[in-house]
Amino acid sequence: MEIMILLMVFAPMVIGLLPLVVKNTKVLNLTMVALSLAELAACLYFMFNLSLVDSQVITLSWFAGIGINLKVSGFGILQAVATSLIWVGSSVFSDEYFDHAPQNLRRYYSFWAITFGATLGIFLANDLYTVFIFFEAMSFASYPLVVHNQDEESIKAGNSYLSIAVIGGLVTLTGIFMLDAFTGTVVIDEIAQAVAGFENQNLLMVIAGLTFFGFAAKAGMFPLNGWLPKAHPAAPAPASAALSGILIKTGIFGAIVVTSRIMQGNEKWAMFVLVIGILTMFLGALCAFLSTNLKETLAYSSMSQIGFIVIGVAMTQFLGEHGTIAAYGTVLHMINHTMIKLVLFTCAGIVYQNTHSLDLNTVQGFGKGKKVLTACFGVASLGIMGVPFFNGYISKTLLHEAIVEKMHFLHEVNAATGFFQFTEIIFLVSGGFTVAYMTKLFICLFVKNPTKEWNLHKSYVSKRTSVVISIVSILIFVFGAMPHNTLDKIASITTDFMGVHPMEHSVNYFSFTNLKGAIISLVIGALLYFVVAKFTVVTKDKGYVNPWNQNISVENLIWKPLVFTILPFVFGFIGRCIDKTTDIFLLIFRKLFMRTAEIPETFFEGKRTAEDDGIESPAIHITESFTYSLLLFAVGLVVTVFYLFFV
Repeated sequence: MEIMILLMVFAPMVIGLLPLVVKNTKVLNLTMVALSLAELAACLYFMFNLSLVDSQVITLSWFAGIGINLKVSGFGILQAVATSLIWVGSSVFSDEYFDHAPQNLRRYYSFWAITFGATLGIFLANDLYTVFIFFEAMSFASYPLVVHNQDEESIKAGNSYLSIAVIGGLVTLTGIFMLDAFTGTVVIDEIAQAVAGFENQNLLMVIAGLTFFGFAAKAGMFPLNGWLPKAHPAAPAPASAALSGILIKTGIFGAIVVTSRIMQGNEKWAMFVLVIGILTMFLGALCAFLSTNLKETLAYSSMSQIGFIVIGVAMTQFLGEHGTIAAYGTVLHMINHTMIKLVLFTCAGIVYQNTHSLDLNTVQGFGKGKKVLTACFGVASLGIMGVPFFNGYISKTLLHEAIVEKMHFLHEVNAATGFFQFTEIIFLVSGGFTVAYMTKLFICLFVKNPTKEWNLHKSYVSKRTSVVISIVSILIFVFGAMPHNTLDKIASITTDFMGVHPMEHSVNYFSFTNLKGAIISLVIGALLYFVVAKFTVVTKDKGYVNPWNQNISVENLIWKPLVFTILPFVFGFIGRCIDKTTDIFLLIFRKLFMRTAEIPETFFEGKRTAEDDGIESPAIHITESFTYSLLLFAVGLVVTVFYLFFV
């Protein structure tokens, strides 16, 4: 068992070296498909035989200097199954997708495999140090997938992706260090007990906030979502499916650990997470509604669905011992979203592969008459809309009922319910936006007449890709139509990790009370598309338009000014102050002890000399100097040493 678990994580990383010696890309693709199928089989075996390994921890004390610890939990193995499913579907489609652009495929397959192993390592980690090691490995390995096309758009998207990954990772590592220093453990199952008697709640909030930061960035939560709508459209479709379907879920995994372990029972923290979830859910849905790019719409959709999931994480904490319904909704929406986005991004890849465009005005009508593509895209759309008898309806119903249940408890104690009523309204409206933007995509691709003719020299999609997306589409329907025999049982294996009890009685998903929320969202969605969209994003004269100013974004308004203007100015000012202080000290030293030594005119920085006459601008940019870099390194080193010795 130990060897099998280790192979699940490290076999993909070893196979990632295969492209160094194997040049045949067909062989590499078959290898990736075989690897993914083997991983899926192993994950399913452990999921159905969880009792065999549930308490077993595998330790490699020599790895990465601090060692790693792996453990198979119900939640972790469920996400590992979802990861393997994404890799199977995306690997099958990769060979077909890259048929028109085979360059750099060996590099792609190498990092594709390494990312696979690192992602599995996160979900099977037993402590936060192990999570961090694989988290960073996944971030760096997935960067080449984002910039694969090597055009200007991809490079910019990759830079945003890598920047937020590095910054987020370092902030999270600081939180993990502090957690270890003040509680003595970073083992996930021991954290809750370790912080139970922790008196300094403000310090605990700081630790949680730092640790949460990097995970929130990876999940694409607002306001750390700037990379997501760039990276997903820029990456090849198979990589987009992995980014949207699984990689952002690693951030949710970390958010659950922080919320349910470090801040267990803290309602202030739960409220903070709830607000983040509301903003992420609504703004993602709004941006998806306005977008005129197929994959960008799906990327913003993923951001919105992450918001739904984050609300579930918060509601699990608000409901405490009654949080099972929220925990089930959280887990199931993660799984359902993975399946749905595998189908949707694969369909988007099929569209791009044949049209070489993602602009809705160009690809309009491409899917008309294409039965397999229409059926699969339609089923996945109904799933993400939350239409009854499709999987997304089940998880969204559970999340909605968690909000309603919290309001019910507050009514019982005569407490204010205003904010949770507001949450429910935004929840239903965001669901309506989901209906509207998916309706927009479906009508554009499959109902409207084509704006041009495409010269298809072969079938628009291969049989193997059709089989994969058809199987997943069938599962989307089966899971939604028979939730008690499928989704409820899947969620039940995650109760220990989520910190809740198994559900005592089954939910009547198709009662009018539960159907009411879905009906409201469907009505709102219909109004948004057939009334509002006609005057905003779907016009008769200009076609599909985005009325939003693309320059107005969180990245342009907050993060770029902060990183490239404010911080360089602050640290540049500090550097100049230190530099001037040093000059003054040396000047005084010379005056006192070296009176005969002449002080050169250029002693003070910036003094203009004859040699400078040919220079257009004598200004010195200290933030671009090697001295400034050394200064920052020295400051960081001093802070680190101080922390290690005195904290």
